[in-house]
Amino acid sequence: MKKLLLLTTIMLSTIYAHECKYTLEIDLDIEKGLLKGHAIIESDHPSMKLLDTKANIMSVKNAKLTVNENVPYLIKEDVNRALEMTFTHNFQPISSDAILLESWYPKIDIMCKYETIVSNSEITTVIEATKVTHDGTSKHYIFENPLESLHLIASKNYVVSSKTTKDGLTLSTSLYPYDVHLSNIYLQRSEKYFNLYNNIFGFLPFKNFSVVETPFPAGYSMPTYTLIGKQIISKDFVLDSSLGHEIAHQWFGGYVYSPDQGNWVEGITTFYSDYLYAKQKSKASDYRKDILMKYNSFVNQNNETALIEFTHKNKESNNAIGYGKATFFFYMLEKKIGEDAFNRGVKKLFQMYPYKTASYKNLREIFEEVSGLKLLDFFITWVYNKGALDIKIDNINLIFLKDKYILEFDTVANMQLTSVPISVCSNEECLYTTIDITKKRQRLELDIEPTKIVIDETYEVFRKLDEREVPPVISKIIQDNTLVVIDKDDEKKFSKIIFAYKSFKYADEITFEEIKNNNILIFGAKNSLLEKFAINFKMEGEGKIEVFKNPLNTSNVIAVFDVEQISNTFLYKLKHLGKYSTVVIKGGVIVEKTTKESLNGIIYTINSGSFAQKPNKQKLGDTFKDIVDKKVVFIGEMHTEFSSHLNQLKIIKAMYKNNPKLSIGMEMFQKPFQKFLDAFIAGTISEKEMLKKTEYFKRWKYDYELYRPIVLFAKDKHIPIIALNIDRAITKIVVSEGLDALSDEQRSEVPTSIDFSNEKYKQQLKSIYSMHQSQNFKSFEEFYHAQLLWDESMAMNIVKYMKKNKDYNMAVLAGNGHVMYGYGIPSRMKRRGIVDYAITLNMRSHEPGIADYILSASPVGTQKAKKLGVYLESNETLNVIKIVENSFAAKADIKAGDTIISFNGVLLKDKFDLQRELAFLKGSGDILLLRDSKEINVTIEFSN
Repeated sequence: MKKLLLLTTIMLSTIYAHECKYTLEIDLDIEKGLLKGHAIIESDHPSMKLLDTKANIMSVKNAKLTVNENVPYLIKEDVNRALEMTFTHNFQPISSDAILLESWYPKIDIMCKYETIVSNSEITTVIEATKVTHDGTSKHYIFENPLESLHLIASKNYVVSSKTTKDGLTLSTSLYPYDVHLSNIYLQRSEKYFNLYNNIFGFLPFKNFSVVETPFPAGYSMPTYTLIGKQIISKDFVLDSSLGHEIAHQWFGGYVYSPDQGNWVEGITTFYSDYLYAKQKSKASDYRKDILMKYNSFVNQNNETALIEFTHKNKESNNAIGYGKATFFFYMLEKKIGEDAFNRGVKKLFQMYPYKTASYKNLREIFEEVSGLKLLDFFITWVYNKGALDIKIDNINLIFLKDKYILEFDTVANMQLTSVPISVCSNEECLYTTIDITKKRQRLELDIEPTKIVIDETYEVFRKLDEREVPPVISKIIQDNTLVVIDKDDEKKFSKIIFAYKSFKYADEITFEEIKNNNILIFGAKNSLLEKFAINFKMEGEGKIEVFKNPLNTSNVIAVFDVEQISNTFLYKLKHLGKYSTVVIKGGVIVEKTTKESLNGIIYTINSGSFAQKPNKQKLGDTFKDIVDKKVVFIGEMHTEFSSHLNQLKIIKAMYKNNPKLSIGMEMFQKPFQKFLDAFIAGTISEKEMLKKTEYFKRWKYDYELYRPIVLFAKDKHIPIIALNIDRAITKIVVSEGLDALSDEQRSEVPTSIDFSNEKYKQQLKSIYSMHQSQNFKSFEEFYHAQLLWDESMAMNIVKYMKKNKDYNMAVLAGNGHVMYGYGIPSRMKRRGIVDYAITLNMRSHEPGIADYILSASPVGTQKAKKLGVYLESNETLNVIKIVENSFAAKADIKAGDTIISFNGVLLKDKFDLQRELAFLKGSGDILLLRDSKEINVTIEFSN
């Protein structure tokens, strides 16, 4: 190693006021991992802070090194003389290279012009430099403008290639020998990007630029060069976008600097690179949606920060804000002030702040000047405040007045914005406008009949996405709350990558609550958890990852991964594939990467519009030939209308005539009571006893008289009645406490597989919930889980019976909501293997595709359930609290305060016992009451 050249002390005659020149003489021994240096700082500053450094300062000349409140300072003895230091720095070579990015020399808190003199001529060194000279034994790297800090990369292995463009720009590459073949393409692409930005900004920031390969994954930009890791340097995405991004940094970050806090350069660099390239491909809206998807994946109330707080990328949530939100901010700013004013503002920024630091405040002042607009509120909303727009629509109302449709609705939002884009669509066309959401109630006069409202379908505003806009993507599992799930048999196979996650669970031990509260990464294509949620993962290629919505919490995901040979680079690759739902690897390369479909914009449907169907009226009997041979016929009902049940009976009779080996599956009965239905059909218990044993009146609120003709026909023809529904006690526990609260015995009654994937069914159930069920459940999620539990249980019970009785057909009686469109029970039965079925519905109105047949019937009456006309204290007691006027109870002189003890000599325990006795009463009945501690008898006269 050559001796270190020591410079003599220099007077400051050439240094202007408050300028700083920093000269570094270094001798580098890569093999030993040792750098020796001599620093000379020429400045008229009397003191300077010594920033955090790993350099070992050996000596200081013309200054004293002092410490004040744990902060080291260099206090000059003579402001007119240069400060000198000798130092050493020990480093760990990386693949025989020196990569010194931070704290390798005594850095100070003043921006300086740098001259770096490297005495070792055997190595190729890259340092920030606008001019490089040789003196025979050393190279001088001169950066002629103020700079915050230096970075140094050195290698004996680099092969250097270069070219000079027609604009006088010297481009070069420093690549490892095995990648030299990439030099030409990098020189060509670099020239292309510099030409692009020269045309946009009107100048080149430097006359030289180098692409430098590093031994570790990197993508960094420093003034006059960029670092690219050998692992990715051959990848198309680097040449197609990443290289351009780093070159754009030569203007933003290399020519104009930003503060450490309130770093805006990443946002505007991305705006002028990755976003610009997407815009050139007509994919600007997609790119903006990708930004919002990353924000959705990584940012939450615990890690949310404002743009003014951003310093640098150190985790995905920071990236989603400092890069993503900042890019979106500059898009919205350009849109607000206009493209011309925005471009003039950027050029003025370059004019005012060359090699200087500009803040968000400086940006605001510049853009206000060029646009003539006041932008303080805009900057406060998007730069100084946290968050994204969160907007919803409520209370939609549509009327037709004076040949116009008047559409009114409320907006509920967390920000006061004056311009939010919406579209209002009919079945034929859409109208586009903006709304001022500082006003809650919106009113639109329309010439079209609106069927839906769509908020911001092209992603013009930085906002939170509706769950239907968010496809399940890989980025969701690249965060802290990802829980790995494996089968015990697969633990050894995946041991190399399990360690990268904070926690994992075995599939047979994980709880539903844990699944609900986490993003889940399942290792293994045959993991037992897949069946539990009917996740349809099909292995392809040598490796595959596919992401699904988490069925218990659609804001989270479940990802499934399997591979023939585990690779340590798996997790690293995932970070570059975050926007995809499915990735397939074959032959070591990615052969498929796709993103699942999602909606664009927040969509609200309006109850309007019309459709027509050509009438094709048939008699009910004419349809029998099309359905009676089906293995299963679903006959949907409106529970309270006897005409529905009469149609059910007619179809049952036709099916029985076609094949006497018929069964009737009924939603109205629950599985624990199957043996009592069997006993009734066998004739060993009476109808009344069957109703008592099956707890019909307690568990099904609808009038038994509606179903009685069907039940009696089954009894007469010895047709098995199959209880399809799950035990209500299980449903109650699942709804209120979750599946984890079930006992082992109860869990055995629950389907092993529940399919949550049908988004259309979920939206259909939301409508049903808002109209009919909101009073019975605390939330839609409770109702939704209960409905799926019912659907899956009934489908499971149908399939179980049919597999045991293969020569039987089945008529399934259930509410229309369980069978329409095939979403509820039919699709789940089909998943279990029975595909030969027909769907009939009893409905007044319908839409195309809702069923195979819609059944209509004139209203038909039947005997109604007998009612006393009393209000009871509760279902479990028989304490009378109120009498209905002119009722049978009033005529029999039953009074409030009475307690009903027995009916026709039968002791009663609750309301359901009373209902059962009334159902079989003919003529009159005797009731024993307790009134004022005395027993009295009254007679009820019912007319038949």
